[in-house]
Amino acid sequence: MAPGNFKVNFDASLLILHPDDAPGTALHTDPRRLAGCCGLAGQDGPNLMCIGCGVEVATKESDCWTDNLVALIAAAVTGEAEVL
Repeated sequence: MAPGNFKVNFDASLLILHPDDAPGTALHTDPRRLAGCCGLAGQDGPNLMCIGCGVEVATKESDCWTDNLVALIAAAVTGEAEVL
């Protein structure tokens, strides 16, 4: 996924972004969500949280065998995020 672009998955529940296009997120505090050999596999549930409120908002995939993307949970995010 190129920076600045997004796609919507088949049932509109996920917004697929370039990893650099997800400001205001941080890695999950539960280390079990951060599995992978050289990045994040994204197979253990949402692994990104909103830094403002702590809600799980996305899954990042960045491992050697996955695509490099962030899948935002559409129901968990709003257009009111503050860009830091």
